[in-house]
Amino acid sequence: MFDILGIGGGVDLKLSDFGFTDGINEIIGITFGEKINTAPLGVIVEDPNSIYAKVKLYPSHTRENLIRNPILWVNVTVDPIVFTISSFDDLDEYWFESLNPPVIKNSLAWCKFDVDFKDDHVDLKLLDGGVLKREFRTVNRGFNALIEALVHATRYLSFDDTEFLKRVEYYCEIVEKCGGEREKEAVKILRRYLNFPK
Repeated sequence: MFDILGIGGGVDLKLSDFGFTDGINEIIGITFGEKINTAPLGVIVEDPNSIYAKVKLYPSHTRENLIRNPILWVNVTVDPIVFTISSFDDLDEYWFESLNPPVIKNSLAWCKFDVDFKDDHVDLKLLDGGVLKREFRTVNRGFNALIEALVHATRYLSFDDTEFLKRVEYYCEIVEKCGGEREKEAVKILRRYLNFPK
């Protein structure tokens, strides 16, 4: 079912095999506890030709699950609705094509990372992964603005600072101007979660 890299055959894995570049890579993290936990995470990569990365984790179900079971599953996706819903809720089994490995529908790739907690971040070591789709895609300003809106929306929920709401609105306006149908639908979902006007 999956084009899996790194299982047998002596294939040397590296982050770039799965679309990671240097800088912060926005992905969906998946952990297991009492239920499936899904959350957008910014994976920090310094060398995409290595197997090492890191991520900052604030108090959350994701962090709690990783303390109990230090394995982080990652899905690389460009689905704006998946990013939006998982910013506020956990995706249920309906959203998954597979649970072993956990693969969200329409994902481009999946990875499995070992987790090592440090003082202010978590070190990640790539253990396994699979490439599901290799597709070309132009940069969509609406999608990028949606990611920024979601970052500020989750910070607003964490810190209850209305300055973040102003930033959410700014980026939502860009999505509504530059995004496609799914990005615009994602903004409607975001507004519902925040009880935001429009």
